[in-house]
Amino acid sequence: MTRKVYWIGLMLLLAGQTLLAQSKIQLPFEEAFRERKSIHQLEWEYYRKVAAYAAVQPDRSVSVAPLQPREVQLSREVFGYLPYWRYDGYETINYNLLTTIAYFGAEVDEMGNLVDLHHWPASGLVQLAHQNGVRVVLTAILFDTDKLRTLLSRAESRQNLITNLLNQVKQAGADGVTIDFEGVPGDQRDNLTQFMTDLTRAFHEEIPGSFVTIFTPAVDWRNAFDCYALANVTDGLIMQGYDYHWKSAPNAGPVAPLTSGDVWGTYNVTWTVDDYLRKTFNNNSKLILSVPFYGIEWPTADGELNSPTTDVGTAMIYAVAYSNAQNYGRLWDTHSQTPWYKYQSGSQWHQGWYDDSLSLSLKFDLVNERDLKGIAVWALTYDGQRTELQAAISNAFGSTAPPLKPTNFRVVNLGNGQVRVLVTPSAGATAYRLYTSTDARNFQSVDYPNNVIDLSGLSPDSVYYFKVSAVNANGESGVTELLAVRPTSGFAPILIVHGFDRTSGTRNTFDYIKRFAPSVARMGYAFDACANEVIEEGFLNLSDYRAVIWISGEEGTADESFSAAEQSKVAAYLENGGYLFVSGSEIGYDLVAKGSQADQNFYRDYLKAEYVRDKTGNYRVSGTAQGIFAGLSNIAFDDGSHGTYNVDYPDGIRPREGAVMALVYPGFDPATYGGAGIQYEGTFGSGTQTGKLVYLAVGFEAFYPESARDSLMARVLRFFDLPTRISAEETPRVSQQLRLGPNYPNPFNPETTIPFTVPAGDVQPVRLQIFDLLGREVITLVDRPLAPGQHRVVWDGRDHNGNPVPSGTYIYRLQVGDQSRSRKMILLR
Repeated sequence: MTRKVYWIGLMLLLAGQTLLAQSKIQLPFEEAFRERKSIHQLEWEYYRKVAAYAAVQPDRSVSVAPLQPREVQLSREVFGYLPYWRYDGYETINYNLLTTIAYFGAEVDEMGNLVDLHHWPASGLVQLAHQNGVRVVLTAILFDTDKLRTLLSRAESRQNLITNLLNQVKQAGADGVTIDFEGVPGDQRDNLTQFMTDLTRAFHEEIPGSFVTIFTPAVDWRNAFDCYALANVTDGLIMQGYDYHWKSAPNAGPVAPLTSGDVWGTYNVTWTVDDYLRKTFNNNSKLILSVPFYGIEWPTADGELNSPTTDVGTAMIYAVAYSNAQNYGRLWDTHSQTPWYKYQSGSQWHQGWYDDSLSLSLKFDLVNERDLKGIAVWALTYDGQRTELQAAISNAFGSTAPPLKPTNFRVVNLGNGQVRVLVTPSAGATAYRLYTSTDARNFQSVDYPNNVIDLSGLSPDSVYYFKVSAVNANGESGVTELLAVRPTSGFAPILIVHGFDRTSGTRNTFDYIKRFAPSVARMGYAFDACANEVIEEGFLNLSDYRAVIWISGEEGTADESFSAAEQSKVAAYLENGGYLFVSGSEIGYDLVAKGSQADQNFYRDYLKAEYVRDKTGNYRVSGTAQGIFAGLSNIAFDDGSHGTYNVDYPDGIRPREGAVMALVYPGFDPATYGGAGIQYEGTFGSGTQTGKLVYLAVGFEAFYPESARDSLMARVLRFFDLPTRISAEETPRVSQQLRLGPNYPNPFNPETTIPFTVPAGDVQPVRLQIFDLLGREVITLVDRPLAPGQHRVVWDGRDHNGNPVPSGTYIYRLQVGDQSRSRKMILLR
């Protein structure tokens, strides 16, 4: 009966739209876009008038079990709306490809009452979903601007709604709530944020692990949604990724254009995603892109792109749109990257626009490229019995998709030349690919079955660089940031934290540890390294290290130089006598100019600084007479042409509470403009132990040349006065002679190891190159200063472009200072 009523409903809808068309007023496209109703609202308004759906009864058919663990893991959130008019189809849903189902839904009035629950508590749906490890949330619906103003402006009404929603979800044994308020007036922006803050807090407290989200518009014409705040206080924003053309649109066109090309104007799905990333300061982990399982067919003036419509269009579920396209001929619009079809009935043209597996796959690629939380579907069961849309989801996010990039990456010493590499397991991964290098340029990779990788036999004279990806039969994830370690016989006294995650407005190659590690190693210190998320999540304790070097780079307001969790852990570390070296050009701007009171307190009490201004200096710094950098002058930092990024807005800072100005911008009075670095020795906060701090307002990685970084790091580590953890008897005697050993194995395939010894003395420039028999350079494996001692480099038989070289005899040549040695090797393919 439901199916019959649905098709009758579509026919009635067509008839009703014909009547509406008689009074249709053609507005300019953007003005019409502002005033349009979403597909959610249009379908809700229609089905409220269909008696068969208006009379549905609550489903209390079964008892509900708790949410069970999932057997099939997805790499991203896959959120599906199940409208009450499609409720009967819940048994046909492919639960393997869902993480959350939003029952749509419960109608809300202006007093915060739930006036129509339809099938809710939907026990049949909740029970089946829970058996399959899928959570169910209740959608709260209100589409009336005046009622929304009344509801949101009254604290008691907001609280009444929170209480009612919480009671309904708890009684149903469900897992959360999602809000669909459309037509929110701009003057209720703050009240909406307050409501979502209170709602999320109440659900998280009463139902631990509950999921609270809000549907947000493709374009926020009324400026009613504080996206930054909403992303922070909720579990996710469901970004509208459709209705760019709608049933009453003045022109026919793509419902969900990925791009616009030369035809479709400013607004498209990519624009919306990037707009939300900008407004939320790249809080991509909270952004969910909604995608359409429907299309619209319009009567049009002609068969050309962007044709004017001659009447109101008709919404089609995907199964119908697919069938129509097969019948009339599927076309592909390269401007929007979506399919469409056209046909004539008599003299009347018609155009149908929709999304299929190809266009959705391109949107899923965008989700993966922007590393969003996931997708949402309007609406479940709209694909009928067809499976290609499910296949697109599976290919992108399911068991047939590459796994996600590993997280919580850290590299730690175990002692006796052993190192442990760890990441958090990635959903869908069957192996973890470890990339290893001793120069941060030439890497070899090995696949390991587990996310914990132990390496042994590593030399204490070398720095090892690592990055990790996850792999399965369908491909490889993105790689982590680059980390480094210097092995030791014991435990490392220093931890290097990679905290530079910013991707917009800067150049971040995620490998800047390569500009820290050599300078630390040349001072004789062993060290571990981790991503800053490792500290946030508690996988490593700062207190296990005598000193911490924190890479902040240009991390600013959009990405948080120090999150609240990081601030708490750093504060405790310093209070307990820790030593911190932190550098970054936006820390003061983030924590003081744009920060909360708590941020400002942390900056004052633990970074011991006063923020003076943004954008100070002329790309040079000099040490002060009273500071640890005394005697160092006119040290340059990058303007974007020296291998890192343009440090165009370095902070100007002054010392506070016993701190000392250590670096200044020459030519700029620090009393007016602030300086470039401070040092401090003493207690922090409520602590009683003496700690130490060096804070530079320019990212250390941006200083050049390498010798300048060595000088700066040497002063910092001497100020910290750390034990090296490498005793004299552990340090092997260094040869006085340059030595280039025979490679092994030889002949080789696919890789070989080249050992060599840099003679005793000062750090010297070293170059190791491979040539063919005609004297043409194949690749340079090493081109940097190295400490005296034994070294090994692995060549994987590839040239500088990464291409495998053919079988044959090759010459490898080592040059150290003015001395050189050469040998031959044979590659057999």
